[in-house]
Amino acid sequence: MDLVSVIIPVYNNSKTLDQTLDSILKQDYRPIEIIIVDDQSSDGSYAFAKAYSQQNQQQDINFIVQQNPANMGAGFTRNEALKHATGRYIAFLDADDLWKPHKLMTQLKAMKSSDRSVCYSAYEIFDEHSSKPIAIQRVFEKLTFEKLHKTNYLGNLTGIYDVKVIGKISISNMRKRQDWSMWLDVLKKGGPAIGIQEPLASYRLGDGLSSSKLDLIKYNFTVYRDHLGYGFVKSCWCMLLFSFEQFFVKNRMRHKINN
Repeated sequence: MDLVSVIIPVYNNSKTLDQTLDSILKQDYRPIEIIIVDDQSSDGSYAFAKAYSQQNQQQDINFIVQQNPANMGAGFTRNEALKHATGRYIAFLDADDLWKPHKLMTQLKAMKSSDRSVCYSAYEIFDEHSSKPIAIQRVFEKLTFEKLHKTNYLGNLTGIYDVKVIGKISISNMRKRQDWSMWLDVLKKGGPAIGIQEPLASYRLGDGLSSSKLDLIKYNFTVYRDHLGYGFVKSCWCMLLFSFEQFFVKNRMRHKINN
């Protein structure tokens, strides 16, 4: 069995980090390498991560826990974790999200049977004040670079790629949307991602970086303008297409759950 490295950036996640890490330990796949990098939390997250890792170190579960010298943002933090990754596969999980127990096993089987080097899946969305899912974000069975270019269809908490085929893909230091820009680079190099229709992860809605929708607009533009190097006019045109794709395609793939 090939080693999977899980990248976890942490910033003031002491209330949810134990649940996130528990969901990794419950995976029916081994071996796993859990790499936690704290971005100078002020709520004791780093100390908790260190203690948790010492209590749960196993033969087929290895923890690496580091801390940034200053608050640097999620992109920098993920890159720091990536430097320590030694697994054949790289997967990502933020410190307030969760995985289903069969997440890794399901994806790795799908990747090997289809000879694909990238995989992602549908995921549940739940409110931070409730453990019940309120919606499911569906996905395409095949996600190309061209499709991902239109809007961010790949939930970072579900993504996994094969380092043996693609190599390690560095992450932009942008404060937001660095995950989208990274997956664009991954698909450009590694080809289409295979999409698993079953929700294999749970995304927590909250008041953090990912919930500020209006503020994300400028970062979406930055992906086109700076990361992909497009001119101003082309970037504006891409933003128009992004808005259409987001509201008339992706949002319709989100199915509400009546609890």
